Parts: sequence; C-alpha cells; structure tokens
Amino acid sequence: MPTYNYSCLSARQRNGEDVTPFCMFFAPASEILAWSAVDRIRDHGTGFQRMASPSRVRGVKRFFTQDPNNTIPTAITLTIRLPAGSLPQVAVDPSAQVLSFEVPDVVLEADKPGLIIDGQHRLEGANAFDPSTLLAVVALINPTDLETAFQFLVINNKSARVSPDHIHKLALNYSEEGLERRLRSARLSLRKNLALVGQIDEEDGSPFKDLIRWPTPAASKRPVVPASVDMALRYIQDQQLQPLIDDNDALLEFFYAMWTRIKNTWEDVWTNSEATLLTKVGIVCFTQYLTDSLAKAYEWGEVDLSNPVQIAERTGALLANQERSFWTLDWKEGGLDTVAGRQFIVDDLTRIARNRRGGLPWHEELVTVNRPEAV
Repeated sequence: MPTYNYSCLSARQRNGEDVTPFCMFFAPASEILAWSAVDRIRDHGTGFQRMASPSRVRGVKRFFTQDPNNTIPTAITLTIRLPAGSLPQVAVDPSAQVLSFEVPDVVLEADKPGLIIDGQHRLEGANAFDPSTLLAVVALINPTDLETAFQFLVINNKSARVSPDHIHKLALNYSEEGLERRLRSARLSLRKNLALVGQIDEEDGSPFKDLIRWPTPAASKRPVVPASVDMALRYIQDQQLQPLIDDNDALLEFFYAMWTRIKNTWEDVWTNSEATLLTKVGIVCFTQYLTDSLAKAYEWGEVDLSNPVQIAERTGALLANQERSFWTLDWKEGGLDTVAGRQFIVDDLTRIARNRRGGLPWHEELVTVNRPEAV
C-alpha cells in the first residue's frame, strides 16, 4: 500500500468551520494519476467531467515538446478525501504542513482518494510527455459532493478568454518575434487575421508545410494562398463539431488527417502545377465536401472525429469514389470563386460520388468542367 507525502501550504480562504480548506503542493503527473480519478459524464451516472479529448491531450504533450522553455504554471484543481487527523487544524492564515495519505495497491477508480475537477487534459498530456513532470496542485480537502460539483461548474463557466486587443497590448512590451515563436508552440498567434495559417506552413507533419504563398521573395511562387487555408479552417469551425473539435489542436489534427491522405493518395495531382486542387476554390470546396461527409459519418456512428487515424481512413474511402481527373480538366471560365460558384463545385463532387456508386460515367451531369466528354 503506497504512501504519498507532499510538503504543502494549507489554508481556509474564508472564516468558518464549514469552509472547505485548500492545500497547495507539487506532484509528478504519474503520481497524481495514481491516486486521482476523473468522474466523467457518461450515458448513465452522476459524473460531472466531460470525456477526455485525445487531441487536447496530444496538444499538451506537443506543447511541452515544441520548446524546452514551455511550462504550465496553472494548477490542477482536485479534491482529496482524507481520514480525520491527516492534516493539523487548518486556519485562515497559510501554514506549512505535510500531506500524507495511503492508497491501496489494487484500487478502483471510484475508490481513489483524489478526484480531478479541472485540468484533466493538462495532467494526461504532461504524463504522456514525461510522467515525472511536476505539476502544481490545488486540492480541496474533504469537500461535500455538492461543493465539488459547484466548483467544477464555476471553474469551467466563469473563465474568460483574453481578448485579442489585450494580447496585442501586452505584446508591445516584448519582442514580437520571440513572443510569437513561443505562442506558436501553444498554437496561438498575435496576428489575428493569419490565425493558424502560419503554423500550418511551418509545422512538421502539416501537408501544406512550405506551400503557403507569402508576399516574400522566397515564398511568392508557392501554390497555396493563405486565404484558402483560412477559409477552409473557418468552414470546419462553423460546423460546430464540438466537443470533438473544440480547440486549435483538434482542428489541426482534423485538417491534417484529411489533407495528408489527399496528398498521399493523389501525389500526381498534388504536384501538378496546372491542377486546380491546391487553388483557393479547390482547397475550400474539397474541405467543405469532406467535412460534411465526415460529419454525416460521425452522426451515423461510423467514425470518431477525434481520432486522426479514423479520419484519414474515412477520407481514403471517400477519395475512392472521387476522380482525380476532375482537378486536372479545364473548369469553366470565371464565376467559381464565389459563394454560388463554390457550391457548384461541392455539388459536382457529390455528383461524382453518386455517379461512381451508381455505375455511371463519373462526369455525368457535371456543371463545372468544360470537356468531360474528352475523358
């Protein structure tokens, strides 16, 4: 039966014997997981925590690996059930004490003394990076179930995002280049209009790495205009695929999984400078078509949108019912880089899939290509 000991500061934030005492200390991620559970919401039960998002866990791990100076000072908030006398009397004024408790060798999740209120992704991501990673912990000692649920709701509904104007004001006091580099490791940016496009151009693992056309001599002849990627990302975000795609890490994993499969499957089209696949309308429209198709597959229980492997596999299946020649034939002149024109392309992609499935010529009744009869 392992015993855990932590030097801590304990205090009551307010006067009164019924006020739940706090305890603050540092502990390795692996140890916290050993004695803490996550009471997750499921179809049945009284859990209050959302199911963990694999992409957010991977995002935390990636954050640590991107820069050796990256740290997470934000504390994990949890509760601990302790037997009477485990801590001396806790007063309003902070006092240095030793927190000590035992955990059975074989224990069910529900029997663990700790219960995570906030920080499950930080905890699991840090553990995936390095189990010995020290994390700050704020523990509520022996709170009631009502107090635990109350604290969870307050913490998760009262936090406010920092406004872009606040970020830009803060950045005036620092080297923008240095701050931007560090923020990119967390998939944030000072430059609101560029959103994630700069990271997509620079990240290893991105199918569009070094393909974005910037107004610089070295990048001015690249095939992909920034607006095409920005519009594609915004379309995914607008579909409100929460909670599976609810942050930048999940968004990029989804986007990368789709387009990496396209790149690997249609390498000849990808590298064809005359093809329309990597044009603005090509990227936006194919992203729309695939996102809509994947969302339907998710609704039917056929794919997990938080799993990049499943997204890639489903994209491959969708590509099998598409036609690469669509992207190399001449398109009708003008009018396609509009809302109506892009819808014509998406409709044609849907028609191609139906033609394939129905045993018809893939180009039957298409409206955007000039000479389908030449195929």
